[in-house]
Amino acid sequence: MEGYFQLGFLRKKHGYKGEIILHVESDHPARYASLDVLFLEESDAPIPYYISSIRSHINAEYIVRLEDVDDESLVDAVIGRTVYLPEDALGVLNDDQYYYHEIIGYSASDPAVPEIMLVEEVMDRPGQPLLVLRLPSKENHVLIPLVEEFVLQVDKAKKHIRIEAPPELYSL
Repeated sequence: MEGYFQLGFLRKKHGYKGEIILHVESDHPARYASLDVLFLEESDAPIPYYISSIRSHINAEYIVRLEDVDDESLVDAVIGRTVYLPEDALGVLNDDQYYYHEIIGYSASDPAVPEIMLVEEVMDRPGQPLLVLRLPSKENHVLIPLVEEFVLQVDKAKKHIRIEAPPELYSL
């Protein structure tokens, strides 16, 4: 959704009183401890869901109660859904920092690969995030760990990423 970023997802019910576990995918989940609204996508549009209560659960998770989502069937309908917030809710970063959603669509180059690649996605995995790259000459995507050892430079102005990953990763 244009103008929104993925905050996390509604993981599961918490008890039987309409509470839901909100899993926040962020390096700083405490930043979102006082949310009063979150957005779910419906028919390609952001729909606001107002939070009537929010409290900490475990690291990166909160127990939330959404206004007008108090019936068990309504709670079931939102479980598993992706949660979004407006991009203006993001903190300001330094020039050398970036959010994962920002680099989608960037070009990428590596001396081991003769073609320019395209960043199609960033998979945020528990062990390490992965760049999902599209090579014009390859049918399948290439997955490169998004780590300092491989990603040497992210140029926001040019929308380009300079990579030096082991050549073997491009042939998997």
